[in-house]
Amino acid sequence: MGFRDLTVAEPPANLEVKTMQFMAADLTTALQMDVYSKVLPEESADPALERPLFLFLHGGGFYAGSRNHPLNVEFCEQLAGYGIDVASIDYRLLQKDQGFHCEISIAAKRAAIEAAAEDLTQALSVLRPNYPSGIFVGGSSAGAHAALYAAYHLKSFDATGVISMCGAMEPVEKAANTPLLAFHGTCDALVPYGEAIHHHCRRDAPGALLLHGGGAAAECLPNAQLHAYLNAGHGLTNVLLGDTDCSKTCAQFIQDCLDSKDIRGKTVYASNQECTLPSPFLPCQP
Repeated sequence: MGFRDLTVAEPPANLEVKTMQFMAADLTTALQMDVYSKVLPEESADPALERPLFLFLHGGGFYAGSRNHPLNVEFCEQLAGYGIDVASIDYRLLQKDQGFHCEISIAAKRAAIEAAAEDLTQALSVLRPNYPSGIFVGGSSAGAHAALYAAYHLKSFDATGVISMCGAMEPVEKAANTPLLAFHGTCDALVPYGEAIHHHCRRDAPGALLLHGGGAAAECLPNAQLHAYLNAGHGLTNVLLGDTDCSKTCAQFIQDCLDSKDIRGKTVYASNQECTLPSPFLPCQP
């Protein structure tokens, strides 16, 4: 099953952006999402060619961030240029004016992640009837946390695939076979690459939440593709959003999932940067 030729990246031209409203999972908060669609010439449109949908959640530590940030818009436009409909959604920021640091309790962190994941599910309920061919979810940093939680912990819907840019989640006891594409820097001081405590907090800190970042998730989940950036920090999130190679990799992952291809693999990118963090712990590595 194919939706577009992915051999050449297309510029984000002829895009239609539709803003829609939906209710958050608390059923009282009004939220918005922007749906990016590539407009095709009428004579080339194939009614039998169904487009997949990718739901994207922005970063910001569950206390800040916006779907309208230029880098988020750029990423969504690039991905939509491949013929994938992209919905960039708002979600409730439960930690607004509080942050997401080591002194924020584990309970508060979990509540913020779960609220965002449930809002993702709400947005999906509005859009899903129009996309029978495949639903993909993902995000950057905090948005990736929420998408991972929704797909592998809540399991409130069957995702065709998940894309995580510098995100993480709490370890799962029984790993789902849902395909994962993970991008992560090995020297991320905020969201760990391997198994480590969020922000590398002290183990006795109120917010000492144990997480599996992209490296650990790729080792522990049965169906994962990892792009590891040696010694890169959390600033990689912004780099990825503006990187056309990243958007092309995401588009190829989506196509391969739809074609039921084996997506598993690992690509390592070298760098001249130095890292002062301990070597990542990868719990499921043989």
